[in-house]
Amino acid sequence: MAFAPIFIIGVPRSGTTLLRVLLDSHSEIAGLPETPWLLGAYGADTCLRSFLTGLVEGPYGAVRNVAGITPEHVFASGRSLLETLFEPVLKARNKRLLAFKTPADIRHLDVLLKLAPDAYYVHITRDGRDVAMSQLGKKGTFFDDLKEYKRLGFSNLLRRWAEWESRIRSLLYRDGTRVVHVRYEDLIANPERELRRITDFLGVPFEARMLDYASHRHDYPSWEAGSTDVARHDGISKSGGSKWRKAKLTGEMLYALRKYDSALVESGYAPSDLKPDALSRMSAALFPLLNPVLDMAAKLRLKARPLFRSPARIWACVALLLLALQFLLPAAAVPAPASDVYQPLLCFAVALAAASVFGPALMRREGAGGWLSVKMAAAFIVVIGVLELAQSLVPGRVAGLSDFAVNAAAGVFATVAGMTLMRGRKTVDRPAVSSHPNVLPA
Repeated sequence: MAFAPIFIIGVPRSGTTLLRVLLDSHSEIAGLPETPWLLGAYGADTCLRSFLTGLVEGPYGAVRNVAGITPEHVFASGRSLLETLFEPVLKARNKRLLAFKTPADIRHLDVLLKLAPDAYYVHITRDGRDVAMSQLGKKGTFFDDLKEYKRLGFSNLLRRWAEWESRIRSLLYRDGTRVVHVRYEDLIANPERELRRITDFLGVPFEARMLDYASHRHDYPSWEAGSTDVARHDGISKSGGSKWRKAKLTGEMLYALRKYDSALVESGYAPSDLKPDALSRMSAALFPLLNPVLDMAAKLRLKARPLFRSPARIWACVALLLLALQFLLPAAAVPAPASDVYQPLLCFAVALAAASVFGPALMRREGAGGWLSVKMAAAFIVVIGVLELAQSLVPGRVAGLSDFAVNAAAGVFATVAGMTLMRGRKTVDRPAVSSHPNVLPA
């Protein structure tokens, strides 16, 4: 028999998890939590998609180097892997159909269609304005950025919704693809009617037990935002519609609603029909100029956040700041001996602190090879060089090549010594709540 699982396709925060547990409540369907390893939805390099496409397109892949192997053979092997992998699940639960749900798989929907051409695709949509508000409500707990869409803001969220829904329509609604469409708003308003439509499409009988999903056991991973929401309720909540109208209208919202209103209407939702005041219109006009700045600030904040996960890292950053001040303060504010004698000692101390504090995390991320020490030493040399150049511009301070050489040597020696010590002992850094890149650490 052809491998014919069910794939729930929908933009994040569109009700995909609710639909998953409703289907999982059926006696013949096993609804799985998210499977980011399947297509690399979270950006991981190790996933079935990269493996299969490597076999098809890679210079050393089987298709290019072994006569008789075609792309279809490769994707058929992927289907066999999934069947074998989840066979124990179906047997243990006495079910016969698998239902997958990973919203970010939309990025790789073209590959999914090759991998599972005989699958049943259930496309669920939700008003993009409410999708944006729902994900903003999770900011700081599960979601902190949108990867290629950058900052977690209303405009970027609505843009992603419009572009991903367009991608779904262009790829999924083709001849030969088995697909049914359901609106989240209709599902929560009349769940029995919509579930009957879906079960008729899947070729299984409707079961009233599906309406009472809370009375059945489901997999609710703590790293999955949708699972935490659905698990918190005792049944289908009917309060998920038109939240965006209750929010305060900002310039960003007005700009986004004007730009993507046509996409909302095309998807069957009512136009925004806004009547903003003059100040809101001016804010919306200025937003395109402000948005790149906001995106960059959010990116810098994300990159800086790991620096402040522990008191030790904070003190290391403070030490680096004090070193910079020592270089940049006017001569009148710095005692004469400090500029000559204490500077190499400060460089040594700061470099040793940085290697000791940040070395363990960097070694886990990049490996414990010698090149990491070289990279950190080179980075410190660059920092010292910039500070020496800046010091030469400070009134009353003198910076020379000999000073740079001594300070850089002290920093390099401390960095190498610190990294060597780190390799010699086991270090434990504070772990994140989960491996999900959108889940913030505790």
